[in-house]
Parts: sequence; C-alpha cells; structure tokens
Amino acid sequence: MKMNKTALLVALFGMSLSVGAYAQNYGQGDAQQQQQQQDGQAAANVDEASLNKFKDAFSEVNSIRESFAGKLENVEDTEKAQELQQQAQQDMVSAVEDAGLSVQEYNEIFAAVQQNPELQEKVLGDQ
Repeated sequence: MKMNKTALLVALFGMSLSVGAYAQNYGQGDAQQQQQQQDGQAAANVDEASLNKFKDAFSEVNSIRESFAGKLENVEDTEKAQELQQQAQQDMVSAVEDAGLSVQEYNEIFAAVQQNPELQEKVLGDQ
C-alpha cells in the first residue's frame, strides 16, 4: 500500500518547527498558550545577535526539511516514514542548538518573524 505523501509532508513540516513538541515535555498546554501570547510581545524584542543565530538555524532547518522531504517521497512503509520523521526532528533540534539557540528561543523568534514584516525581510531578504 502506498502512503499519502502529502499527508506525511504535512505531518513532518506543517508547524514552525515540529521539534518544539519533541523537545518540550507534553502536558504543558496552559504554559504553551501563555507562551504563544508572549511570542507576540517578543516580536519587538529580538536582538540582532539572536536574529543572526536564528537565520543560521532557519537555513539549516530548511535544508534538513528539504532533505527529508526528498527521502519521504520514496517511502511506502509507515514505520520507516515515522523513523525518518523522528530523525528529521532530532536533526532540526541539533541544528537549532548548534546555532546557539534553544528550541524555545527558535520558536519564539520564528513567531516574531511571522508577525513582523521587517524581521521577515531581515531573515528572508537575501534568499
């Protein structure tokens, strides 16, 4: 049986950084809601050094996404697809941490970039 590749790609790449759920403890629904509210306030508080770290991490995370998307195109086994998804998540966490950010910091900056066109231009302007 061939798997629905679109569904797999959405599951793997549908969120800002799916590793957020992987890296954080489950059962923190209220804390996550509060964090999302604070993310909007963080948009104006992203310093240049953090933004540069984010740009590096963002670029690497996108490369990982592209790499794993290509691998998923040829996968027909659900178990293998899940293994690839877990590996992609681990690789993305490593990329974020290697850039000098925590997953939480990455996700906060990601939210700020989504809400602020000026930050978007700084991150995506030279791509």
